Amino acid sequence: MFFESEHSLSENEFRLWKCNRMSFPIHIHRSFEYFKQIHGSTEICIEDQKYILKSGEAVLVFPLQPHSYTCIEDGNIQMSIFSPEMVSSFYKKNKSRTPVNNQFTCDLSENLEIDNIYHKKSVAYFICGEFEKDRKYVERSDNLGDNLFVSLLIYADNHFRDRCLLRDAAIAVGYDYAYISKFFKKRCGMSFRQYVNCLRILE
Repeated sequence: MFFESEHSLSENEFRLWKCNRMSFPIHIHRSFEYFKQIHGSTEICIEDQKYILKSGEAVLVFPLQPHSYTCIEDGNIQMSIFSPEMVSSFYKKNKSRTPVNNQFTCDLSENLEIDNIYHKKSVAYFICGEFEKDRKYVERSDNLGDNLFVSLLIYADNHFRDRCLLRDAAIAVGYDYAYISKFFKKRCGMSFRQYVNCLRILE
């Protein structure tokens, strides 16, 4: 798993595009990510759940949910990535919750012309509004650690090409080394050192 910092630091990020296929290894970022299968099929893993999307089916990935894509059959795909601040009221409402199921249907037009920030916000809110219908959530017990987790991931992203030790990261974020070590492994599923080595291999 690796951290996509480019989709984590901007408060006004919004991208909407189409492609023919998507295969991407497990990763996380701070933004929402919308994926709709128009034609073809894709296997999507979000945390510990697996979805096989076919025509007309979509998922919404929440901030910091690990996810990956594996193309099964080429087709047409609609995708959008937008920062939590673009849908601030939806994000605040669900910040401490995770959806039980990330799959839904969304009739977002395939030929939108987006010219300004209001168009962007309206599209992002439309996606969230369609997702919210009859949605069930579970409370997250670790939501208070999101900012700390992102800070550690950003530190690794900025330093993995050089010396990148957890002790230095702990000093940088102002937390005890032993606490950070346990915290990171619990949130990431691997030690900080293993994560940094993964970044180096990917590089």
